[in-house]
Amino acid sequence: MNLVAHFPIFTRIVKLIKQYLPLRLWLLLALYLLLNNGFFWLANMQVHSQRYIIVLEYVWILPLLCLRRRWSLILFTIAYTGIYIFDILYWVKQFYHYDNLAEFVELLYFIPEAPKLYWQFIALFVCNLILSLFLILKFVVRLASVKMIVPMALLYLVFSAFFYDYRGVDLSDRYQTVGWWGSYYEVIQNRRFNMEFFWLGTVKPDFYDWPHGGVLQKQIDMQHPPKKILFVLNESWGVFTPDHGSINVSVVAPLLDVANVQLVAQGENPALHSTIMGEIRELCDLKAKSSNFSLGPWDKFKQCVPNKLQQQGYNIQSFHASFAKMYNRKDWYPYMGLNHTHFYPKLSNIQRCFSFAGACDFNVVHDVSAANKSATDKSFVYWLTLNSHHPYDKRDILSYAYDCKQPLFEGRQEACRNLNLQHQFFRALADEIKAGGFKDTEIVIVGDHSPPIMLDKYKDSFKPDSVPFIHVRVH
Repeated sequence: MNLVAHFPIFTRIVKLIKQYLPLRLWLLLALYLLLNNGFFWLANMQVHSQRYIIVLEYVWILPLLCLRRRWSLILFTIAYTGIYIFDILYWVKQFYHYDNLAEFVELLYFIPEAPKLYWQFIALFVCNLILSLFLILKFVVRLASVKMIVPMALLYLVFSAFFYDYRGVDLSDRYQTVGWWGSYYEVIQNRRFNMEFFWLGTVKPDFYDWPHGGVLQKQIDMQHPPKKILFVLNESWGVFTPDHGSINVSVVAPLLDVANVQLVAQGENPALHSTIMGEIRELCDLKAKSSNFSLGPWDKFKQCVPNKLQQQGYNIQSFHASFAKMYNRKDWYPYMGLNHTHFYPKLSNIQRCFSFAGACDFNVVHDVSAANKSATDKSFVYWLTLNSHHPYDKRDILSYAYDCKQPLFEGRQEACRNLNLQHQFFRALADEIKAGGFKDTEIVIVGDHSPPIMLDKYKDSFKPDSVPFIHVRVH
């Protein structure tokens, strides 16, 4: 039976589709969407990330391509590049949280010191942008025409009315964007943190009280502090969740196994998303919206622990295996009372480790120990560790406490390396205690933030907004 002959309305519909929605239009849409989304589809499979299958901002600028004028193609290139950069910004956000664009720009200043993995991602992002634009402007544009703008707009209206996927607006969080298709603009309009996202201007961070309080001032009586204090802010020390706690106990076991170490307290505390936020949380009981601390205002830094202890006659020293220019610590540390600082390369052993540019913590511990031991009067030593920084380089692991091939760590290789680096840190500290470096010292150790996970299949290895701490007394 010939359906076309018996149903003339069907015949008209087919003719209209062929006339206004030709195969050329569908081919244009297919190739265009493949070029601006295909890279992210592959990335999602490789690093198990989450992103809209189709980002609608790319569709909105298609009329500029269809006009096929010199000026419209220039505008298209500018708009496409802007959307692509924004796409990258939001994709990265599920791995590294930042609150606004100004804060992200601040992070870019430290790219020269970043691990090679981050450089590789940047190179891939740039190459994909150049390649996709080249293919679109060289080949896809040949399929486009001004006549396609109206039917394309009608298609989009029908799509929006009957097939739109709103899950991303409702369910996207700082870790992922959910849905087959959606608009980042809508997500941004529906999220509190984006109130400042579009501001490029650098503003003062406006320090205000951290409502939960830092671990340090909860554990140390600031009215009657002990004579010697070692405070360690431990890079990417998190609460491992898949094994219900036994591994968390074993991570700190080397420290507690030392004969002259007494456990005072152990637990968890709420935390934010970056190391310097961890620093002001712990040293000052503060938080800030911006990470550019070098601009001040510093009035509230008077309440920081180093300043308080300095007024009580304590000798204050700080150690960090990276450079003083990282996050401009050389500029704002003194306002916290950290006047005697030791950064790379002003350390006794400048052997470089791989996870992040700087010295190795298993060597820095000797400098920390010597500073604590040489103090004849009241002493406060602050140590910010480094080598357990993402991507948890296996070359920094001297020996494995946890076998990453066991079933528990299937799809959790980054998490496994992190745990091995953490166990290694506690073992190095324990060995130094055994050597007599921290006699009669109160030691408080707390994580700065939950460990970032990028390449693991499972992203839930660590509690997202909580960090562990341990307080011991060395006799």
